[in-house]
Amino acid sequence: MVTLLFSITTSAQIVEPVTWEFSSKKVADKSYEITATAKMEPSWHIYSQGTEEGGPLPTAFTFTKNPDVILKGKPVELGEMIEKYEEVFMVNTRYFSHEVKFIQPIKTTTDKAITLKGYVTFMACNDEQCLTPQDVEFEILLK
Repeated sequence: MVTLLFSITTSAQIVEPVTWEFSSKKVADKSYEITATAKMEPSWHIYSQGTEEGGPLPTAFTFTKNPDVILKGKPVELGEMIEKYEEVFMVNTRYFSHEVKFIQPIKTTTDKAITLKGYVTFMACNDEQCLTPQDVEFEILLK
């Protein structure tokens, strides 16, 4: 009798096809632009902030309340937006591949340095799968 022993090693692969960078730029006295740049690996994309109801999870920014910071509208999207009907969602979708920048104009009420905190929620997909939505925290010094 021959007994064969097999050792199977499995490891959960963590797929993180999107990286984020956050920065600020002073554009005038007490006025800044916060830039959040998302870079996607080939074949991956993230969705616009404006998606149809019933569609994929839109990218969304949440800023921690700070009495010294006034948000001016919502972030502006800069990148090559792709609009496409997706069977899986049964709606037209809007998404970005490769890279997209989200620019949030803000005003401050003080000349002192301020730390702006928050997080971005997004969902990354490719032609075969969508990953669980993720939150990425950020902390940006305004001075």
